[in-house]
Amino acid sequence: MKLKISAMLSAALLLAFCLAACSSKSEPADVLIKKSFDSAMAGDWKNAAELAEQAADQEPSNVTALLLHALALSYTDRLQSAIDESRKAVRLAPGSFTAQYLEGYLLYKNRNYDQCIEPLRIARSLRPTDMNSAILLAQASLELRNTTAAAGYYKIIARDRRFYPTPAPWIGLGMTFLKTRPTLTRSYFTLAERRAPDNPLIALNLAVVNDSALKSPMNAVPYYNKFLRLTGDKAGYDELRAKVRKRLTEIAVR
Repeated sequence: MKLKISAMLSAALLLAFCLAACSSKSEPADVLIKKSFDSAMAGDWKNAAELAEQAADQEPSNVTALLLHALALSYTDRLQSAIDESRKAVRLAPGSFTAQYLEGYLLYKNRNYDQCIEPLRIARSLRPTDMNSAILLAQASLELRNTTAAAGYYKIIARDRRFYPTPAPWIGLGMTFLKTRPTLTRSYFTLAERRAPDNPLIALNLAVVNDSALKSPMNAVPYYNKFLRLTGDKAGYDELRAKVRKRLTEIAVR
């Protein structure tokens, strides 16, 4: 809260600030949580963390305060502390979807892929319709090279009407079979291309799977060319374009 001080006397100012300081120390946890939430919504994560910490200090069993503190900490480069806070919330409320999901999300964000699986599975069991937990489980399983689990989660995502028309689950499915069934990977990448025909990275994926995994460089050429056409002179693709042009030259001289 900002005070308008232009018309105040010095003594009145001093008294006002003292009263404000005293009242802030005695503010109840629910007020601190509301202020913390408002700060978070405004992008002031440092203040949000401080206010949520005060609320949690007042009420150590307040799950909302702990979760808000954990989330705010994760935005202030204190990820391990955020994980610790989320675990406190899970211990207090193991049946809370939000607590389980946040712990799993923070562990995933910290690249603790093996540790994030359990809380995310619990979160999914608590709210099976939530696709966020399924997405993180799919990605974490892929990072752990558990392709069977990853494929299962990507199929769940692909069946959801919100994601069926998008390329993401089909790319994920393709990646799970890249080393074991590259022909199936190509099929999934083709489905992704139909949903996003102007995505240059999908074109590049199709080129690479044909070229490297299926040992069919001539089938890769149209996709390499499509990648070059779609990226044009976009500076962000300079390095990739150079590699693609080099590969096209190698294929041409065979």
